Amino acid sequence: MKWLTNVRSGPGRMRAPIRLAIYARYLRYLLWEFRWSLGIFWSLVLVGGLVLRQCYHHRPLTYVEGCYSVFLLIFLEPYLDFPDEWYLQPLFFLLPIVGLGAVVDSLIRLGYLAFTKKSQLPEWQRMMASLYRNHMIVVGLGKVGFQITQGILALREPVVVIERIGSDSALIDEIIDLGVPVIRGDGRNAKTLELAGIGHARAVILSTSDDLTNLDAGLTAKDLNPGAKIVLRLFDESLAAKIAGAFSLPAISTAQVSATAFIAAATGRKVYQRFQLADQPLHLIDLTICPTGNLVGRTVGDVQADSKVNVVMHHGTAGANVNPGHEIVFEPGDMVLVIAPIERLIEMESTNRPGQRPEAGAQ
Repeated sequence: MKWLTNVRSGPGRMRAPIRLAIYARYLRYLLWEFRWSLGIFWSLVLVGGLVLRQCYHHRPLTYVEGCYSVFLLIFLEPYLDFPDEWYLQPLFFLLPIVGLGAVVDSLIRLGYLAFTKKSQLPEWQRMMASLYRNHMIVVGLGKVGFQITQGILALREPVVVIERIGSDSALIDEIIDLGVPVIRGDGRNAKTLELAGIGHARAVILSTSDDLTNLDAGLTAKDLNPGAKIVLRLFDESLAAKIAGAFSLPAISTAQVSATAFIAAATGRKVYQRFQLADQPLHLIDLTICPTGNLVGRTVGDVQADSKVNVVMHHGTAGANVNPGHEIVFEPGDMVLVIAPIERLIEMESTNRPGQRPEAGAQ
């Protein structure tokens, strides 16, 4: 199965227990899909074997031998002589017709499933999604949704994507190639969410570019699975705050998240992210130690105590060091990753500039 192979071989491959569970559910799905054909075939074998044991008089038969005879007769390989009993004679004609019909039906449907898998048609995608449990659902496959999906795969977590019908996003093929099921439909529709496995989902991320669509789909998902975590992407910052407070749904304002990136690009800084910790806004940036700045020769512990920042990573001549020790000394050209309130970072940047000291009274 290509989709499972892709998931195994990619950078975000699933953990082995998840893969085994999906294989088991895939087998169960196939058994359920072919239940009527299999039921007819084995009913003919088991019931026909019992009839032959009781009514065939050319020679005595055991029940197992009778079942074996019917099995071969279905495939036009008779094991027994043609019966003299008039009531058994039609059976020898009907068994191959009905039995082969059930077998051919199964083969045709199995071939169709293989074809739809190869062509990535909606039927195969829905089948794939039905196998997932404790997974995440991403609604909206734009650039943001694509990056979110890649991030989830990097964590080796199962994910299903919902994208609206009629979308010609080139990212769909890339996501399918990664082994991710893509359900085509409206994420606000309960049926679409059910096809994506909302009843078994652990979380739903609404990442479309429309605030009302995200809100509508998020509330529908919450109704269908109250235990799932619902995360909304919203452009309106005030709406995001109200939604988070009124409905207890995590709402991320795109404007708030992207503002730091625009400011960083304009000022030449590298601000990776802005986040809250105990209602305190913090920023994550990197700095390169300037050879003529006032950070050269100082230790990590000294800088953290003096500037009230947290150095979470240091990269020097000895390589990268996550959570560096306080005794490490900054050398020219070293790179550090720092978390702190923005005013502390400004103070540290000022200290790092050549020949400059922090401004008096800076906090």
